[in-house]
Amino acid sequence: MFTKILVPVDGSDNSYKALEAALVLSEKLGSNISVVNVMEQVPITHIESEKLLSELLEAYKKENQEILSKCSDIAHQKGITIKTVLLQGNPAPVILDYSKKENFDFVIMGSRGMGKFKELILGSVSSKIVHHSPCAIMIIR
Repeated sequence: MFTKILVPVDGSDNSYKALEAALVLSEKLGSNISVVNVMEQVPITHIESEKLLSELLEAYKKENQEILSKCSDIAHQKGITIKTVLLQGNPAPVILDYSKKENFDFVIMGSRGMGKFKELILGSVSSKIVHHSPCAIMIIR
């Protein structure tokens, strides 16, 4: 039980708290941890310059990779090796699909991420995961 833990992160304080909780569990249970960051699709319809678009997308990808690097550093300081994965798309469905595909038995995630305005309009990613995940969920505040 709880041998494969998935931790979705977005760079928010709560997502790093979720990682810390997963690391504590991993120390106690010997669980494997995978940390996933989902790059949302960037609205590109109003960008006419291919060069500018390329530069923006590359900067966005680098920012997301830095979040994963920070997670690796946090885990390394505790002597734990984690797997990091960068995915693209709509966060909730992408996380759910990845969780099912990789047969995770536990998801630990923050209660609120970076998109507070978007949450008001669309509902939170954590709420969607809670309602649709086939495995156990822990929400960290």
